[in-house]
Amino acid sequence: MNESAILANNLGHVRRNRMNIWGVHGIAHWWRVRHNGLLIADQIGVDPTVVTMFALCHDAFRQNDYTDPEHGPRAAAWLESVRSGDPCHEHPASDEVRDVVAGFDQEAFTSLVIACRKHTSRHVPENPTIATCFAADRLDLWRVGTRPIAKFTYGDPSVVTQAFIEDAMHRSEARLTWVDESEFRSKWGMTIPPDHE
Repeated sequence: MNESAILANNLGHVRRNRMNIWGVHGIAHWWRVRHNGLLIADQIGVDPTVVTMFALCHDAFRQNDYTDPEHGPRAAAWLESVRSGDPCHEHPASDEVRDVVAGFDQEAFTSLVIACRKHTSRHVPENPTIATCFAADRLDLWRVGTRPIAKFTYGDPSVVTQAFIEDAMHRSEARLTWVDESEFRSKWGMTIPPDHE
């Protein structure tokens, strides 16, 4: 999956809304959600491409960093419009992004859309892929001073243990200082500025 193309495309939406790309719902958060999700996906065998795409899309359609309850449904609607080939959507997708979205099988795409649409809701997912996406996002709540609570992450309890939560909290506190810079550059095509977040 061409993560750097998706990142570049989605950062365009963030910039159009005049939001800080390194803000509380920006790049560093997306990377931690990706990391948390891939750790869980590896343990329980869910599709890592859905988790990665969720990390890159779930907060990309926010209009602000405060109250914006429709940002998840906006992300889901954008994904559906890209999938359908709708050229009239206000946030056009690059050819590379359209190829990535088209490459998901229907089950994976449906999980991705539901995860984006409902990630801030009280929806309790039974689908393990959707639950992994929810957990990945909620495990980074410490960045805003909220301690993640295992039963509200909806992640697999055999993986999302108290120790796992503590590790996620340490990553939130450390911003991206724990990240392998070469991996970040190879996956997302950019460097981490020293003053991020």
